[in-house]
Amino acid sequence: MVFDARIDDDKVESDVPGIIYLSTIPNGMNVSMISDIMQQFGKIGRVYLVPKKKKVGKYRQYEEGWVEFLNNKIARRVAKRLNCTEVLGSKRNPWFGELWNIRFLKDTSWNDLFGAEREEEEQRRTAHDRDIVVAKHQARQFSAALDAKKLEKKMKQVKGKRFTERKPVRLNRRQKLTEDEIKEKLAHSSRTPPEGCLGFSAVSNPEFMGSLFAGGL
Repeated sequence: MVFDARIDDDKVESDVPGIIYLSTIPNGMNVSMISDIMQQFGKIGRVYLVPKKKKVGKYRQYEEGWVEFLNNKIARRVAKRLNCTEVLGSKRNPWFGELWNIRFLKDTSWNDLFGAEREEEEQRRTAHDRDIVVAKHQARQFSAALDAKKLEKKMKQVKGKRFTERKPVRLNRRQKLTEDEIKEKLAHSSRTPPEGCLGFSAVSNPEFMGSLFAGGL
């Protein structure tokens, strides 16, 4: 699919990237195809398409999308050039007869669109990592307390009456990590949680804690 890309003029100079918004994505097109089309007009940066929740037919469907051009003026001209024009292709293409719906986003950067989303995701990951650190700390404490209890029972069997019983080990006692300790452990831990751990919280999961004592003392 080849366009008349004469709007990509070498005399058009701009160091400011520009964003175009596609309110609809031609049926059957994906990120790679949209990128191939848009880069005929000029250098592009990032491309993001929002997939539809349900797949219709054999092609993955997309609701909307954004394309970043490295040249703000070219982005504006691409939107003006393609908007409300027919998407090129033969009758065999699933998008045959569809029109481009493109708008130039004035004074908008990629960070304006997706910066807040990345920040929220980072906050969720940080909270999840903190939960993993606390869960591991609690697991080690419970394991150590259980080992001490087992050792005490064995010593009592060996020494009999000579054994002096210590104060009972309180397994439900929990020593919290300080804020500095949590930060230090996060700094040395992997940012990617283990497979299957997403959304897991040992603090609120009694089955996890109960599994530490499976089999009894």
